[in-house]
Amino acid sequence: MVRLVETVRLIGIVGVCRGTGATHLAVQMANCLVSWMQRRTAVIEWNPHGDFASAEILMRADEHKRSGQKTEEIFRRGYSLLEVDYYKEGNPRILAGCMEGLYDDIIIDFGQMRREIREEWLRCGTKIVTASLTEWKLYAFLEFLNGEIRLGNGWIYAAAFGGEDTRRKIEQRFGISLKRIPLSVDAYAVDRRVKDWLEGILK
Repeated sequence: MVRLVETVRLIGIVGVCRGTGATHLAVQMANCLVSWMQRRTAVIEWNPHGDFASAEILMRADEHKRSGQKTEEIFRRGYSLLEVDYYKEGNPRILAGCMEGLYDDIIIDFGQMRREIREEWLRCGTKIVTASLTEWKLYAFLEFLNGEIRLGNGWIYAAAFGGEDTRRKIEQRFGISLKRIPLSVDAYAVDRRVKDWLEGILK
């Protein structure tokens, strides 16, 4: 078990299925924490999707660098972009290294909820579940909610896609607060509207 340092905020983001915006939200949140709140922030990709590696390949060479502040052992699979550190292969060893006073906030992108990451996700102080309310992905969210014994126990439920009527019906049926993620096409550019929304869910 990872022992949490009191000054570090650990934020876990998980999607009920693929394509619910978990990675977009993780990157967006990290950029908000760094640019608006001046907090040292890391994002760990704790899923097999390889999105961070793909992003690194697409970046221009002068836009990212390896951080000189982290030990080579911990940071050899990571890179820095816009003052956020990204770790491409999440595991308990990487998390333990990040917890050693390097960061104020550590965001873990767990990808889709699955049995092997559930225990680590539950250890996070802030737990965010992303869902989609579109007709072709709604069943996955309903299946997730029906499978949980205790709903609303400090978890933050959020959805970027789908109708308001569906969102309200789910809130009433399951007794949860389902927050609407504001539309943002660029996860690296956080405007005040998105910043205020993120501050509201992280307070």
